[in-house]
Amino acid sequence: MKYMKWFKKKERQVPEDAICRNCGAQLQGRYCHECGQDVFAGTGIPILKLIGQLLDNAFALEGKTPRTLINLMFRPGFLSIEYINGKVVRYVNPVKLFWMSTLIFFALLITQINMSNWQNNENLNFNFSGVPVKNAPKSDTLDIRIDKEDAKKLEKEKNNEFISRGINIFSKFAPYVAFLLIPFFALLLALFFWRNKFYYVHHLIFTLHFHAFLWVFCSLLILIKIFIDSKFPEWLSTILFFTPGIYLIFALHRFYLSQTYHFKSWLQTIWKSIFITILYFLIFCTLTIILGGIVLKIYFPELMN
Repeated sequence: MKYMKWFKKKERQVPEDAICRNCGAQLQGRYCHECGQDVFAGTGIPILKLIGQLLDNAFALEGKTPRTLINLMFRPGFLSIEYINGKVVRYVNPVKLFWMSTLIFFALLITQINMSNWQNNENLNFNFSGVPVKNAPKSDTLDIRIDKEDAKKLEKEKNNEFISRGINIFSKFAPYVAFLLIPFFALLLALFFWRNKFYYVHHLIFTLHFHAFLWVFCSLLILIKIFIDSKFPEWLSTILFFTPGIYLIFALHRFYLSQTYHFKSWLQTIWKSIFITILYFLIFCTLTIILGGIVLKIYFPELMN
């Protein structure tokens, strides 16, 4: 038992008359009463703690993450209600949750696109290598066939370059486009639910939570697609296609009409969610066309001439 003391965490004594290195205030304990910094901050940090802080700042990997994800995926509208009721600290911040889910989704999407292009290129290379040219009856026929192969290879290289440049541009701008759409969705909620007398920030919180669910849901589908590498059954594809819409209906009803569970309120929620989805889709298409034209003008000027 005498060796157990080796595994005990050493208690660090606060020096007398210690001064905070951050703000210069006289310390009355381990933590500064002015700025809150630990007197030992930045000194002797264990490597595991440093890695934990890095992961926490990057992906919010902490005790509240599982609680947030479970409520986000299986309790539509619950996190938004908790937030406006002041229960904030126990869950991941909505902006942080949305941004990280967006980055993860687009990273997985680009990975899947690159994998598909790689498989297509492998198939094309196999086809080109398998073209029978040694049995050509005439030399001019052989030359024509080789010229056609060279033209196909050149066209394939140009297409691959165009696709790779397009993927790079998409990976850079897509998360920002998704972020730009957030205020428009919140504005639609404010217009359709103006009688609820919510502030715009409340609609914004709901929008962040709904889009975080959307990106997490799509990320799970991409992961399943990558690892299983097979098509979903038709009935399951139909269910998955309508899942975000069903989730939106339940989330809207819980957040805006939680006190009225009669039949009329459900009909009201359904038709409002349909119109919000249609208008949001139109805004998405318009913004995509505008930004797509700007990107093409900057990165592919030869296509715009």
